[in-house]
Amino acid sequence: ATSALMQETLSEYMDIVEAYLTREISRRSPAFFAALSTLEELHAETDRCIDNIHVLRADLKRTALTQCSPGLEMIRLRRRQDHLASVLSDVELLSNLRHIQPTIDELVASGDCIGALNLITEAQAMIDPNGSANPKLKDTNAFKILNAHMSRSLSAVSSFAEQELAAIVLRDMREFVDDGLSSTADGLLGRSQVDIYQVNLAMQLTPFVCGLVRTGSIASALKSYRDCLMSESAALIEALYPSDFPRSKAHAAFNDASQQRVLGTAVRGQTFDQFRTMLGQQQELLLLLISHISMVRRAILAVLDENRPTADENCAEPTTINSKGEQTSPLLRRYDAAKADVLRSLNDTFDAFMDVAHVRCAKLLNHRSEQNARLSLVGFHSLYTSIWHFITQYEALGGKMCFGLRGTLTAQAKAFLSNFHTEKSRQIQILIENEQWVQAEVPIDFQNLVNQVIDAAYAGDALVAIDPQSPLLLTSSLRSGNKKNSTVSLPSAPIPAPASGFGSTPLANSPLALRHQNSTGLDGPQSKQLMTMPRVSAAPQSESPLSARSLDPNTGYGLLMTRTDSDAASIRSVDTAAIGLMHIGGEAFHVVGCSLVLVKSVVEYLQCAINIPMLVTDVLQRLVEVFKAFNSRTCQVVLGAGAMRSAGLKNISAKHLALASESLSLCMELIPYVKECLRHAMSPSQEVLLAQLDRIVSDFSNHQSELHRKLVAIMADRADYHGRVLATTKWDELEHSAQPPVPAMDALVKEVRKLHKVLKRYLPPPALRSVFAQIFSMYETKLTAQYQRIRITSGEGKRQLMLNSQFLLRRLRALDSSLSVDWELEVVVNNIDLVKPYQPASAVSASPVPTSQSLFSPTGSQQPSSSDPPLSLVSPMADDDDEVVSPDAANMSVRPSPSAPQSSP
Repeated sequence: ATSALMQETLSEYMDIVEAYLTREISRRSPAFFAALSTLEELHAETDRCIDNIHVLRADLKRTALTQCSPGLEMIRLRRRQDHLASVLSDVELLSNLRHIQPTIDELVASGDCIGALNLITEAQAMIDPNGSANPKLKDTNAFKILNAHMSRSLSAVSSFAEQELAAIVLRDMREFVDDGLSSTADGLLGRSQVDIYQVNLAMQLTPFVCGLVRTGSIASALKSYRDCLMSESAALIEALYPSDFPRSKAHAAFNDASQQRVLGTAVRGQTFDQFRTMLGQQQELLLLLISHISMVRRAILAVLDENRPTADENCAEPTTINSKGEQTSPLLRRYDAAKADVLRSLNDTFDAFMDVAHVRCAKLLNHRSEQNARLSLVGFHSLYTSIWHFITQYEALGGKMCFGLRGTLTAQAKAFLSNFHTEKSRQIQILIENEQWVQAEVPIDFQNLVNQVIDAAYAGDALVAIDPQSPLLLTSSLRSGNKKNSTVSLPSAPIPAPASGFGSTPLANSPLALRHQNSTGLDGPQSKQLMTMPRVSAAPQSESPLSARSLDPNTGYGLLMTRTDSDAASIRSVDTAAIGLMHIGGEAFHVVGCSLVLVKSVVEYLQCAINIPMLVTDVLQRLVEVFKAFNSRTCQVVLGAGAMRSAGLKNISAKHLALASESLSLCMELIPYVKECLRHAMSPSQEVLLAQLDRIVSDFSNHQSELHRKLVAIMADRADYHGRVLATTKWDELEHSAQPPVPAMDALVKEVRKLHKVLKRYLPPPALRSVFAQIFSMYETKLTAQYQRIRITSGEGKRQLMLNSQFLLRRLRALDSSLSVDWELEVVVNNIDLVKPYQPASAVSASPVPTSQSLFSPTGSQQPSSSDPPLSLVSPMADDDDEVVSPDAANMSVRPSPSAPQSSP
């Protein structure tokens, strides 16, 4: 039943679909039949078009045969004619090239590379006149064979031209160097000589440079020149080295570690004269080579500028206008590019050799750094001057700073100063420890040195004439075997000046150049205004030991003496007149041996500062250390009594203290002049460092005050001793006829007179008055206190004390009229109260027993009786003027550990 129902449903659906399809077909049938009729019409129209095309084709074929074919044949024939003409031209070109090739071969074989280069250039221009050769021609076998042969010829000619260019330049370099080394006494090659060399070289190089530029081989030629230059210069330089040094083929091999070890051993085995000669010859040779390389650069660039093509020389190439408004072409652009490459290559060669130059000098210096540090001052100055002269010319030629060699020179200068300072400090210390503290005669040459320092302090004035032969201006390097100071002519273009403050060579007109002897270099009123301080004139026939011995260029290159007594020996061996005192700034000073050595050392330090300006601040620091060491060691051996152990002195006497004080005064008087000398060599920003010397003067002053206080302390000990002796003197038991002085008072006066005589001999009057003012003040205080403790029981004892006090005052006043001795000892004596004498027990009824206070009290309460006559304030007594007092002041001495007071030893 279900399937029947489904069939009925499906039948209904089929009827519906059939009805729908019938309705649609009936609705669309007209359009279908219309399209069908249109298609049939299109087929008919197509058949008619095809027929028309056949007719047109027939017409065109008939027209081509009658009208177009003759014209096209004419065009084809013309094109074939042109092609055959091109082929004939190429054949003729190949024929010409084949005829040129044997000529090129003959020129190459005969060595005429210029003619060969010209023919090859012409052949290249024939093949490729505009830079765009026919590619079909290049692909032909004949052209390939010919081109290969031409390339081989060009390579041979270019190689020959490169070798010839390098040979011409090197030959000219040898002649240039030979002329420079064999030139006049100063070794200068003038600008005119260099210009002549440049013109001749340019004439020889012109064809080679132009040909190599045209063939594009100029860069290879310059590279060949650079290699030959390095090899040739290495051979020339190393010919100056010791014979056991293995020769290197180039500068690069020179930096090998094994090469440097061998060179270092050989250089260290040389004497200083040998090394100085070798270094000077190398520097001279390097400067000549640098000058020649610079000249070659200028010559090649001049050739390129003179032979630069113009826009009219190649009209076939299109020209344009560049940004500068100039006509340019591909040829000109190629030429300018080639010139830029040439300039770059030449600059690289110049810079490379400049590096080689300063590296070689720096390595030689570094190999002898230890020996250079131990050179004498003159020896190192000669080395420094030579190197600095090389640096200035090197920088002038190269137009740039030589930082490497400057740094090496600075390091070695500081090492030299450090070693110099160590030696001087050690010598001064040992001399102070061994000093006997006796007055030494001042050689006139040492006085001359002090005068030189004083003159240098005034040399900042423009009116002061400078003597270039001054001992402090070391010029031995200019007189020491090297006959030349300069070997090159500097370029005309301005060269930037070296940086200031890095060091400079001292000039003869330097404000620190010290003059010989006592010459002030001034005339007229200016001389009177500036040079007001008296000086000790030197003997005309004498010469300074520094200028005659230490500054001798033939003997001054040795190492510093290592013996500790070298300076002392030099003082003892001076074969000139001597004076008793050292005169500085209107003051005269007694000196000892170590003071003279200190003065000489200070002058040598000033020589370092003047002649090696880069060391001026280091020299200042070293001088401060030397003055501090002198001050401290003097204090240790004198005030600390160290000389009793180190120098074997039995005691430290007042004479030793006075001479030590004089040595300090000498330093304090000299330091301001040293300060002014250093100020002239310093820049304004460095002058603040000079305040250290002011502090040193203050330290010296404090030390001197301690010495003076020590003298006062010595006399204070003696005053205590004599005061106690005076207190124990039995004044009441002295007879009425006894004349003063008592032994204690006589000993006191003799000691004071003896001390005054010693100090008057060694100390200046102001210092003497200052010391004795303190001593007298101390004596007044101590004697007044001691007098008040004296027990006197009778008027006779009081009179004897008064007479002795008057004797003391009279003798002290007779020492020096400028010394004030306004003591009140007489008033004190008059105010002494008499004490009743001690009575035994049996006499108690006759006299009261004094208390212990009245017997032993420092100030008794007893008053003199009215029956005792008053003491006269002035008592006549003959002066003991004929007494002879020994100048030795050993009685007043300093002990390391003071003991109980003693009598005069």
